[in-house]
Amino acid sequence: MKKYLMSFAALAFIASVFVSCTKHDDIVNVNDLTPAEKYKLAFEAAFGTVQKTEANRTWGFEDQTPLQFDEKGNLINNGTRGVNANGNEWGLYVNVPEPLTQEQKDVVTEWFKANKNPQGVAVNWSDFFVQQVYTGEWGPNMNYLYCGSSTDHTYNFNAGTAGTYGNVCYGLKPGATDQNDRIYGSDQIEFMVNSSTEYFGFHNSFDSEFYKDNYVIIPGDRISPLVAGMYFVGFDFEANGQSDNQKVARDYYFDNWIVKITPGLYKQGQRVFVEDIIAGLDDLEHLDISDWDFNDAVFDVLPQDYWDNQGQHHQETIITLQAAGGTLPLTVGGKEVHEMFGVNVSDMVNTGRGPECPVVIFRLNTMYTNANDVPVYVNGNILLQALEKDPDTQKLAAPVNVNWVGEKVFINNVYMFREWLQGEVENWYQLR
Repeated sequence: MKKYLMSFAALAFIASVFVSCTKHDDIVNVNDLTPAEKYKLAFEAAFGTVQKTEANRTWGFEDQTPLQFDEKGNLINNGTRGVNANGNEWGLYVNVPEPLTQEQKDVVTEWFKANKNPQGVAVNWSDFFVQQVYTGEWGPNMNYLYCGSSTDHTYNFNAGTAGTYGNVCYGLKPGATDQNDRIYGSDQIEFMVNSSTEYFGFHNSFDSEFYKDNYVIIPGDRISPLVAGMYFVGFDFEANGQSDNQKVARDYYFDNWIVKITPGLYKQGQRVFVEDIIAGLDDLEHLDISDWDFNDAVFDVLPQDYWDNQGQHHQETIITLQAAGGTLPLTVGGKEVHEMFGVNVSDMVNTGRGPECPVVIFRLNTMYTNANDVPVYVNGNILLQALEKDPDTQKLAAPVNVNWVGEKVFINNVYMFREWLQGEVENWYQLR
């Protein structure tokens, strides 16, 4: 048995694990260890020696059945059968926002009417819902709502308003065992998939031009508690037609058309919790037991197999980035997480320290049926892994409803992680 010596002043919690060894020639300098060896040493000092069991053998990662649609947009897996964007059976696989009340619509409309040229925010979603809020005098001339740099038409939204779907599925009834026992309602709503919130714009019937700079996104928290947590897009009409009655100057009030946008949060998939300590073990003086929070990146993974409206077949992976508790460059599927949130690498996001940001939703062109296969790198070249053969891990997986712990909160203070590693409980995310 080897005995490893490191900076005991900095890692006092490690010292007690190794005091029983007495052979002097077994002592090695911690600086001679590889990063993986250092990580194993620190991991087992924090959590104890891992007893490999069937439950923790793969660190919670399981092969997933893709969310799958046929050529007509019918959902064909998991025993359900619905339709994709135009069939409105969204609630079988994604959380559908409730219709807005008239009171909510009114408070949002009045805010946009009262605030000239407000400073907006950006959101970063490939999959999202759009709901009608209000249309003004020029709404009938705004005959095509589009989003993203590819000018994706937001189906059902034209002439400043939206058609009403009378068969919107919000999911199954409580306690339902039959997949056909569903909750339905009506709303002016559409679900955009594999699209973008990079831009929003409209087509102007006066001059047949597209306007992509005449919008603003406002968080509901800025408007009223009635719409806190929501996001609204307001448009400012402008026209440059040939005749005088086809020319309309901007007034910088974004109240000519207002819609609500909501991220498409999927009900299926696995949530991945990442710990990047391995990249910082050269600086042992700053390692503490509270560093083991597994929130340096938190993201959901859902494989999808579908056909688009042009009849093209896609096999992709939907990534929903929830948090970034690390302050090192970290990529998920090649996307740097801080950059995707729109913050600096030194900023922690959605962990109780640093800014609170809306989730980020993006797609990878590869379909990963196991969330562990989505490549995660820290510092550009250190691959973070969860391997069966290893007694320690840099990633964990759980259902998408499992919450991450706050920054500098020892994961074992919230979940029975150490007990799971010892084979005493079935799931690591069992609450204390």
